[in-house]
Amino acid sequence: MNNALSVLGTGVYLPPSQPVRDIVAAAGQDPSGHQGWNNCCHALEDDHPSTMGITALRSALEDANVDPSELKLVLFAGMSRDYLPSWSVATEIIKALEAPSHCMGLDMTIGCLGALSALDMAQGWLATHGGGVAAIVAAERWTYTIDYTSIENLGLWGHSDGAAAAIVSRDTAHESKASFCGAEFVSQSDLNGTVLIEYGGTRFPIAPEGETPYGRKLVGLSRNDLRQRYSDGYSGSFQALKARLDCNPERVIINQTSNLFLHLIASVVEIPIENFLVTGHDTGHVGSADILIGLDRLIHDGGVNEPYLVAGSTPYAFGSGLLMPA
Repeated sequence: MNNALSVLGTGVYLPPSQPVRDIVAAAGQDPSGHQGWNNCCHALEDDHPSTMGITALRSALEDANVDPSELKLVLFAGMSRDYLPSWSVATEIIKALEAPSHCMGLDMTIGCLGALSALDMAQGWLATHGGGVAAIVAAERWTYTIDYTSIENLGLWGHSDGAAAAIVSRDTAHESKASFCGAEFVSQSDLNGTVLIEYGGTRFPIAPEGETPYGRKLVGLSRNDLRQRYSDGYSGSFQALKARLDCNPERVIINQTSNLFLHLIASVVEIPIENFLVTGHDTGHVGSADILIGLDRLIHDGGVNEPYLVAGSTPYAFGSGLLMPA
């Protein structure tokens, strides 16, 4: 645990929440089949990944009592982009923050595993750069890609827009609120593209006439097969974490596309679902930001007083991390 990453502060930006069933009904679809989160957040007109991200980051810096001049690294861990690459959300955030030139900005793209992957990356990056302070920012604006008139998109109805950030450090004098000890990951790369926005990249840069350019395709497994893949993924990453760090946490920070997945995960990790810190009914599924939203709630609702499993996934990758009291 000597290589742990200190969590100094967190911040969250969420647009106003609204009932998912009201949104679906307003689109002309029957919401009775919806079994996911009760509420979700839809971005306001001027909410974009960089603007939501910088708002969350400024809140996190204030919470951590850290000046932007101390930042050595900003990791943007969201899927959403204001513009296509090579435009970088991380460097746009650095620009808005007026951080110094020695601050490096990197964008990571790994879906809902973004925050956990970024925590793991920041831990190693700071270790090899002599310690210091880094920021992790996750922001998503993706509800505009969801067709609320389509029953096929039912599993996406509870998705949300929003952002969260964390300030982390190694070998500094700053007061720590929690310690991130590391993470382990399992890949199932054959499921890459299970949820696909087909148009806009180099393969299909322009949508055909009559096609929605940002529409999502859901392809791949049956529900039973997908449940088995999730079971295998969470089991594999959690067992690897326990083998490496000799830990047995009894509480969990996690959020998913639906609360139904949480019961499956509880059975896999053998931790009662009553011990899960779940944010979805209030916030919906904010993708890469979910773990940081949960961490923010934990820190500000009493603090990290015992070990927590920090877990997340996409269909094609799964991760389990360990959070300890400072």
